[in-house]
Amino acid sequence: MHATAACRRLVALSLSRSRSGTVHSVFDHAVNLEFGFRGLIGLIAEEKALTPYAVLVRTNAPFALTGVRTGMAAYLGEGMLVIPDAQIEIDLASTPPVDLSIDSIELRYGSEAEEKLATLILEALKSADTETSLAPLATGDGGNIYSRFLASRLDRLCSAVSLGVWEEAAQAAADCAGCGMGLTPSSDDLLSGFFTTLHLRLRAQHLFDAKAGIANMAQAAAEKTNQISATFLLHSGEALANAAICNLLRSVYTFLDTAAANRAIDRVLTIGSTSGVDMLTGIVLALRQNMGGITS
Repeated sequence: MHATAACRRLVALSLSRSRSGTVHSVFDHAVNLEFGFRGLIGLIAEEKALTPYAVLVRTNAPFALTGVRTGMAAYLGEGMLVIPDAQIEIDLASTPPVDLSIDSIELRYGSEAEEKLATLILEALKSADTETSLAPLATGDGGNIYSRFLASRLDRLCSAVSLGVWEEAAQAAADCAGCGMGLTPSSDDLLSGFFTTLHLRLRAQHLFDAKAGIANMAQAAAEKTNQISATFLLHSGEALANAAICNLLRSVYTFLDTAAANRAIDRVLTIGSTSGVDMLTGIVLALRQNMGGITS
């Protein structure tokens, strides 16, 4: 396996000290590793979006056919990620690092960027499957059992965030978590997009003290879902996002580049069966989240 890119946080972690862990789960396009701290570390197929604390690798076959198995020992340290029994050795220290922090995105544009981003995403969501995704929560078109179940819960979440009542917001986030189909339930993908975008908007409005509130919401939601989904929620609480989301937000807030934004939206839409759609739905809800109330 050849590594083509790695999250900067993972590279730094691998150089800090040695850790022993195990293979948590194996899928065709991803391997999750557990090392005893918050969240999982990932090996991601090169054609997929790089996620926080993960490395992109080029393989000749799906991971499930490479010999790596759940429960195998794994080691992280001295700039290396190793799964000995699967003969996997990845040199993280020599892999191009990628900064997946939302806080690294330069905010050259404010309200104009927010309006453009919301418009572009809503246009893309018009073609989303309203029977399986949470897009109706953003577009108002149709609806399904999951969007109807979540509607009032999300209203409570948005209201608590608007008022800055963070304990209530954390409880509301927990009440939304774990709802929907897929390995990462739809509501968790929505919340990840919501938390990530809130980090960016709070920074734009210089409301830095509220960032801890987002982390607390993410922690509360993570405790109500499976470990893989919880990992992404915790990342969003730390203002980390996958590369496709980072590229989307940067294309608008830094460059106000419509063409680049549309390409990034198309890339996000390819994530999972509905994960990308649900992340974009969460972004729209956060863009509507005026810290003094909800705008339509």
